[in-house]
Amino acid sequence: MTKKNAYLFITTTICAIAIGVIGVHSSNHSISPILTIGTESPNLLLDSSQTPGTLTSDYQNNVNGSVTTTNGNTVELGFVNAKTAAGAFVQLAPRGKIFNFQDGAEEGRQIKGISAIKVTTSSGSVAIRTAPYRSDKGVVLGKSKTLVSGTKTSLDYAKYFELTALDGGATITSIELTCTCDSGSSVNNLNGVYTGVGNDSYTWKMTIDDGDVTIESLDKASNSSYSGTIAMVNDSRAECTFGGGSYILDISNDCCELEYASKTHAGIPEIDFDRVYNVEDFESYTATGTGYVSAEAKYTTSGLRANYYADYYTGSSSGEIGGSGWPVMTSTDNSTYTSNKGHNGSKGGIFKFSNNMSMRYISMNSLYGVRSIIGKGAKFSFWARGAYTNTSFNADHANDTTMKAYVYYATPLTPSNQTTVRETFDYTVSAGSTWQHFEFDLTPGREYLGFGFYAQQKSGSTQYVPIDDIQIYTASPYAEYVAPVAVTGVTLSSSSLELTTGGTGNLTATVAPNDATNKAVNWTSSNNSVASVSNGTVTAVAAGVATITVTTVDGGYTDTCTVTVTDPVVDYPEGTFFGSANVSSNSYTIAIAFGTQANGLIAVRLANSDAVATGVSYNGSTHAFTITTTGSFSSMSYGNITGTYDVENDRLTGISCSGSIKSYVSNNGSITATRTANYYDCDGNTSSLQSLFKRRYMSGSWQVDSSNADRITSNTTEYVSGTGSVKRRGYSGGAVALNFNSDFSPAKTVANVQFWVYNPSGSDITLRMWGYKASSFGSNFETGSVTAVAGQWTYVAMGFTSAAIYNFQIADFNNTGVYLSFDNIALF
Repeated sequence: MTKKNAYLFITTTICAIAIGVIGVHSSNHSISPILTIGTESPNLLLDSSQTPGTLTSDYQNNVNGSVTTTNGNTVELGFVNAKTAAGAFVQLAPRGKIFNFQDGAEEGRQIKGISAIKVTTSSGSVAIRTAPYRSDKGVVLGKSKTLVSGTKTSLDYAKYFELTALDGGATITSIELTCTCDSGSSVNNLNGVYTGVGNDSYTWKMTIDDGDVTIESLDKASNSSYSGTIAMVNDSRAECTFGGGSYILDISNDCCELEYASKTHAGIPEIDFDRVYNVEDFESYTATGTGYVSAEAKYTTSGLRANYYADYYTGSSSGEIGGSGWPVMTSTDNSTYTSNKGHNGSKGGIFKFSNNMSMRYISMNSLYGVRSIIGKGAKFSFWARGAYTNTSFNADHANDTTMKAYVYYATPLTPSNQTTVRETFDYTVSAGSTWQHFEFDLTPGREYLGFGFYAQQKSGSTQYVPIDDIQIYTASPYAEYVAPVAVTGVTLSSSSLELTTGGTGNLTATVAPNDATNKAVNWTSSNNSVASVSNGTVTAVAAGVATITVTTVDGGYTDTCTVTVTDPVVDYPEGTFFGSANVSSNSYTIAIAFGTQANGLIAVRLANSDAVATGVSYNGSTHAFTITTTGSFSSMSYGNITGTYDVENDRLTGISCSGSIKSYVSNNGSITATRTANYYDCDGNTSSLQSLFKRRYMSGSWQVDSSNADRITSNTTEYVSGTGSVKRRGYSGGAVALNFNSDFSPAKTVANVQFWVYNPSGSDITLRMWGYKASSFGSNFETGSVTAVAGQWTYVAMGFTSAAIYNFQIADFNNTGVYLSFDNIALF
């Protein structure tokens, strides 16, 4: 079976002084040296003259062949998906293999001390994996290394090897093995990951990579990490050197365990480490493969599906897996991988199940019936998550998925025995997009050969289940791979929360117990129009009451918080206020338009057509304001305007003027300004604004825009007061206008319309304003024009003859396509 990153290097001391050979058909089991090795470096060459006679011109699943080298030595090899080829030693199909570790071979009957290899191909490429020894844990091959045709490549001490053709297959013309006397004590044989529990009761991980070593804690409140180097002290002992001291480990004869010996390092406790077998993490796959074509063309598959099978048998006899009748993924989407949503890395495996109660599984294919031993496991570990669509993980998937996991311990697999040579584990993948970890105990001491998955669907629709980081290990795994601790409850940091509109508050969810494996939670609000929630942050949208609920992904436990939202107390007079002032015995309307305190926008208008831009100061304690004017009215300078904001009644009182105008204002000091009933602050989301306003355009005549949803939007970037303004998107085909979405009924008697307009363009824009006196939106109207100054907010107004109007329209005839924003529209 093809496995990726199933690392186990075995260290002991053997000096190869002879190469023992066994003929595959020999009945004499005595061992005799056939090649004496001193300090020489003999080469064992295999080329077209040594092609095994057992190979044929058709691809064969599993053939043993006794091969005689050019030195006259007999070597026993195994071939998978191999055949003869003219002028070549052998031709391999995609993922075809050559190996030298047949089951039952006695110790000493294999090539010893392989130190280099040179493989020459006429087409395709191959990769090599090696192991130094075979033990009761079996042969576990190390890192895969791609070979360059015709180039001699040095190897760590090796006795067992496996050559694998890449996805394109390979025609091998010759193989040359160089043998030397090597103690087998290379530190590289220790490469891999180990974990263990120290005498401090915490879990620690050790990673060894070509002489570099890292030891780190995984489950302490404040984890520690130490990096350094590792070197061999002798054939059975290694020393780790860190900045704070040394750490010495005794090496078991198969490298499955590294046992604490001694240390001078104060930070690292006494730890016995056990090796972790990483069986499959899908990171190496670069193509999904072509799928099964026909029995004759099955070896043209590549990528993931070249190594996995669909779970059904199409033959007429009980052929073993990999043989006739076992298709390699009959559909191109039965098994694939994701390139950007893996659990620990970018990739993860995905398998399909499509009919109610139907079954699909992916399984190590045992190399078409030939086992590549991964050792005797104690636990089976993997990660899975909720349903996957053809484009993305489906976080809203409504159903949990009942699953079974299989771990196989015998070969060959056949339709009749596959249910009896496996251990079965039930588990449930929760709906949603969170990865879940699963871990099961295996039978101690049993040798495992492959794995599979079964999905029982709850509905008839096609679903895809992601799997990743499949591991078999002998003892303690990574800290995140420990046996899952179930959730027993969840508690929110507060049971009630009071917010004002536009404000936010934070809730913290504490999942019990503290060491629960999956602490993921989901947040929901009973009324998103009142209060929304995201990752515990609650945003107050509008006045009202909403219930925030947190739900654990594991177990579905809940807790709630009641959120009460009120409108904020207005302590600054944002908006537009109107009052009556007698100037020179004439009655005028004074309008004072306050923007936000932050941007300091303020405008004062006396009568219908004269506006003055001003600055303002405001005392938040006394609510007194002072407006400094910059213009004049009828040749009289305004001076300062002062007053007090009556917060409780939402009005301006005691308005008085200074400067020359004061002597002309007969009711100076007693002017009161209030808001008009017809006042529109233009706050709200796009939907609410579309219900208030509509966009018209002129194309021969005024038309209601049929694409209104894309023309009237909420602008929360530029606004005068409140939380936003209404944005009218432009129209490049003629005049464009903004008017109320429905006629006033009854008509409103209006003497004046005033508002703020924001012009983001680089030039002024002339706007015409229309007041329609008939509900038919016809020709009976009053009109005027104003200027929206480039690059700023402008306060503008239009006067009427106290007319009764049914609608009001702001039109742009400039055909600029500029998107204008409007705020604080007031009719009085």
